Amino acid sequence: MMLKKVYLIVLLVLLAFVPGNAQESKAVLKKIASQFVEGADEQNPELLKNIMEPKAMQYVLIGGQFSTFTTEQYIQMVREKKLGGKARKVTYKHAEFLGENLAVVVLNAVSSELDFLYQLAMARSKNGKWEIVGITAEIKKV
Repeated sequence: MMLKKVYLIVLLVLLAFVPGNAQESKAVLKKIASQFVEGADEQNPELLKNIMEPKAMQYVLIGGQFSTFTTEQYIQMVREKKLGGKARKVTYKHAEFLGENLAVVVLNAVSSELDFLYQLAMARSKNGKWEIVGITAEIKKV
């Protein structure tokens, strides 16, 4: 009887921490997504390098036409100030874990001129670091 009570208490304690940990983890995903937007807005290539997997691809749909960039190309355009430089307001639409080491974040980042809808695919490497491994974006004029 006493052993059942101990198991029940341990189970309740563990369950009490699950929602908090899930929310905390989603906050980590949102922070990385925020850094992705900030990296372009502030034209900070080092911030982008820190959160993007070097071989990640970015697929951008503008006016019905696709453009594709590697992480290296994207960071170079930010470095050369060909992209970014305008602050955007971020609204999170969705943050979801697809598995233990896979996640997706969907957000809008809107400037005075453009509305960016992003789907950021993220993965956690064996060292525990979350990185952006793929980006799909649609860009429209405001």
